[in-house]
Amino acid sequence: MTAEGAAGRRVARILLDTSLPQLDHLFDYAIPGELADEIRAGQRVRVPFRSQNRKSFGTVIEFTEQSDFGGELAQIAEIVSPLPTLTPEVWRLARAVADRAAGSAGDILRLAIPTRQVRVEKQHLAGTAPDPGEQDTPFEAEESDTELAGLLTGGARLAIDASHGPVRLGTGEWVGGWSLQLARAALAVHAEGRSAIVVLPDYRDLDQLRDALASLGHAGVVRLDARQSKGERYAAFLRALDPEPRIIIGNRSAVYAPAHELGAILIWDDGDPVLAEPLSPYVHARDAALVRAGQSGAGLLFAAHSRSAEVQRLVEIGYVQAQRHPPRRTRVVHADASMTPDAFAGRVPEFAARIIRQESRRGPVLVQVATPGYAPVAVCASCGDAARCRACAGPIGFRSAGVAACRWCGEPARPWQCGTCDGTVLTERGMGSQRTVEQFERQFSDARVLLSDGEHPRERVDARPALVVATRGAEPIAAGGYRAVVLLDAERLLGIESLRAAEDCLRWWENAAALAAPDGQCVMASGGGPTVQAFVTGRTEEWRSAELHDRHALRYPPAVRVASVTGGAAEVERALASIRDLGAQDPAVPGIDVLGPVPARGPSGYEQVPGIVRLIVRFDYGLGAEIARRLRGVLV
Repeated sequence: MTAEGAAGRRVARILLDTSLPQLDHLFDYAIPGELADEIRAGQRVRVPFRSQNRKSFGTVIEFTEQSDFGGELAQIAEIVSPLPTLTPEVWRLARAVADRAAGSAGDILRLAIPTRQVRVEKQHLAGTAPDPGEQDTPFEAEESDTELAGLLTGGARLAIDASHGPVRLGTGEWVGGWSLQLARAALAVHAEGRSAIVVLPDYRDLDQLRDALASLGHAGVVRLDARQSKGERYAAFLRALDPEPRIIIGNRSAVYAPAHELGAILIWDDGDPVLAEPLSPYVHARDAALVRAGQSGAGLLFAAHSRSAEVQRLVEIGYVQAQRHPPRRTRVVHADASMTPDAFAGRVPEFAARIIRQESRRGPVLVQVATPGYAPVAVCASCGDAARCRACAGPIGFRSAGVAACRWCGEPARPWQCGTCDGTVLTERGMGSQRTVEQFERQFSDARVLLSDGEHPRERVDARPALVVATRGAEPIAAGGYRAVVLLDAERLLGIESLRAAEDCLRWWENAAALAAPDGQCVMASGGGPTVQAFVTGRTEEWRSAELHDRHALRYPPAVRVASVTGGAAEVERALASIRDLGAQDPAVPGIDVLGPVPARGPSGYEQVPGIVRLIVRFDYGLGAEIARRLRGVLV
């Protein structure tokens, strides 16, 4: 892809806006004389498709003198926008990422380029766009900042375990210490005349990083946020297109943002599932960042309180370099160490209850619980069987006292009848965040009890004494940090039916412990086993290495890559046949194995979908490009 116009050239090669895999290639169109001086690579155009009366949108990728097409070429109908919104770098990235994931480049570009807003675009082209904010002040880099920037702009790939504890900014706000660390790294790269992209899981992380950057004098950050209006997002995208270095922060799709002289990509907490794209071709921001860094030569920095298994693998194969110095970490104790066999008060051991009571008089105390709502599970009062939704077969829970509904589709569970004993009465099992608040209001009657979960989010709490009950991932930042962090429901979290249950638990616990004050402590209320022991002792590096070793032995991700093929039996059989000669059914050929086909199940995971089967292919990384090409070939 080239950025120049088509003067002296007769053919434009265009990618159509479509998700159909059969059309995921470039189409040749003739350039009419009246457009020859205006058309540029990267522009949006309208072109006839299949007939002169039927028009389709597309993007100009490149120009050529002549076409290999034997017939008469259709002409481009019009230029939709004079502004080239697709840069050569982003096109190469989209094509490579789509090919790696057996997907379509158009699906990647829909994530990379926001919906066009005509008024915003006209303001940008006229130079009348609203001023983004105050003027930036020069960043005073420390020696460590300059050293890190030099590594990143030189193409280094690094993994950093962030220290625990909040910090107070010069503007008065409290943020996680990690955000100030990433802000300094991004500013140091920017000071070298290079752009930096920082990818974060959600808006709360974005707010903290924005505040940290502003406190260091950088108000001109480009923010690409799913919560922005279409106009705000497009305006920010156009600023990122400007030919000058920028600091770009955003959610998972920000990894595809245009960036002038890209120097580094920084990713916070890549183990958070929010960074996995839920739309086809389901590319994780981490994988897109790895591809982009490899193409552009930019540096790559993974930072987290708990390193993901994927980054651990990259460290162990030598592709990513881990930091040499361990971070500062909150002191963690297990309630087992200070209790007698009869010292339990429901879910809260006597030792943990004493810590809550003492510390909530001095300042805020955080209690992390497993699930939101009132009671996560509803069971038949007669036989004890778990209740299932009559609409989707999903699990039923209690949203509040006496109000039961499906946790998947939201269907009210009234009336309800047990499929085992015909009972009609539901009872509560387990404790969600709201029920925990009720319990604590009785148990700690002198404390101010606050709730933070998906339905009642809080970003921050002040330094006044309080007992904050929060679900995992919804913990607010406390001014000065929490006096204590108490972790409940370890057994329930470790029992989640997921390959990543233990890895996720370690990440949830580390992120919660990181919110404690420098002289605070973290209490693990219950639970045992290798994961709990690693968290309590701080020997998480050994645990991650052992976990990765086990996944290698079992051929689980990220030790191998996995492809899932779902469709009719004939289509899935064709997919299997396409990779058979690579060793899918030959044990003598290493690197590939197949699970299935088996009947596919619907969204609930319980009912089968008639006529649909699923095939799982596990393969070594070196075979990825060929496997993706062959599976893609089945679709087209």
